[in-house]
Amino acid sequence: MGFQEVLKPVSIHFILQNMTYKKEAIGVQLWSVKNDLATDFEGTLQALACKGFSYAEAAGYSPEARTVLGVKPGLLKRRADALGLDLISLHANAASDTIELLLEDGAALRIKYIICSMFPDERRTVDSYKEIAETYNKLGRIAKKAGIQLGYHNHHFEFEAVNGTLPFDTLLSHTDPELVVFELDLGWVVQAGHDPDAFIQRYPGRFPLWHLRDVDAGGQPVNAGDGIVDFPAVFRQKEQAGMLYSIIETPSAAQNGLERVAASYNYFEKKRLCV
Repeated sequence: MGFQEVLKPVSIHFILQNMTYKKEAIGVQLWSVKNDLATDFEGTLQALACKGFSYAEAAGYSPEARTVLGVKPGLLKRRADALGLDLISLHANAASDTIELLLEDGAALRIKYIICSMFPDERRTVDSYKEIAETYNKLGRIAKKAGIQLGYHNHHFEFEAVNGTLPFDTLLSHTDPELVVFELDLGWVVQAGHDPDAFIQRYPGRFPLWHLRDVDAGGQPVNAGDGIVDFPAVFRQKEQAGMLYSIIETPSAAQNGLERVAASYNYFEKKRLCV
């Protein structure tokens, strides 16, 4: 099978225009290109690898179908390995009744992290956030025994004060650093009106994964470098944060997902902000 046959219907022009010969240590959230993957699974992974991404974060996990982005975990792992894309994490909702299946599928992907990001609706009090933190501690203990690290990904609501306390502070201060890590989404932090550096200074070493997501002044997601997130300033704190993986994320609903992640990649490469 020839090069052009493998890459249909992903644009060959896009591949050649964006091909990078030396991979930078920077990752991509596969949910950002979910529409491209649905159209051409193989070609989209090939495009990401040719662009220069060295690792990826998976999403779209279905515990009922036992699939990730519509395919079996083992298949995704084999395809990624063949292209030199290291699958480092999976976004999924962990719960006590599904954690064992999730860990089995995580093992098939050979990921290092399972990242959670959704809460039940009962998150209106400080005590409810403390209970959530304890739940993550329990799930994190189970995950660690299976050789996988549990993590939490923030959105904006964790920065809306509850009785004078930021839920993000509650989660960080009531989770065991050995059991629960945090994936710091820079776009959501800035959109909520906060400086990521403040949390990095308060909780050093707690943020091994970052989502490199940019937003404009109105909170709308944009390509990296086109918004208000000061990436160079935050990257100066990467050692303090304990950052190991930086993952580009762009809007998942976009029909031009490949172009958007490529544009963001170009920004970080130009600024020499790849890890």
